Amino acid sequence: MARSWTFPALVGLREAGQMAEPVVIDPTDFDAVGVLTEAIVSLRAHVLISEVDASATVSAPEGWHPLVINAKQGGSSVLIVRFNELSSSRLRNVAEALSKRGWHLDEDREGATLRQPPGTTATDSAFEVLSAIGIGGAPTDSRTVVARDGNGNEVDLHP
Repeated sequence: MARSWTFPALVGLREAGQMAEPVVIDPTDFDAVGVLTEAIVSLRAHVLISEVDASATVSAPEGWHPLVINAKQGGSSVLIVRFNELSSSRLRNVAEALSKRGWHLDEDREGATLRQPPGTTATDSAFEVLSAIGIGGAPTDSRTVVARDGNGNEVDLHP
């Protein structure tokens, strides 16, 4: 007879409809890398425990590019930027700067993606996210980070 394992409580799991407090990062504060690293670790832990992919969205000031961190069950991460909010000149500047950092422009030329293999440290991911959200002259306003898993449950990104 196969044994079924259940977890009495899934760390960081919230039922759909419940709101987790967003993580706030200040790109001008060096502590931002630590705060974002902890959020990425929490996102990855949720994926490992719940066995469901999850995504965290980093907000953007009006007219700029939000960033999405996709955490996958296999341990990889995918960083995604969409240029929907960018003017043509900002789009060119941001796309060129991301391309120079190793990001791949999407086929529709309206976004860019950076795939990070399993084993990429959360700190390396955090530095890349912070670089990408500030690229092309983006304002250094505080950003919020919220996450949901593939089942629609909010993920608590606080340690």
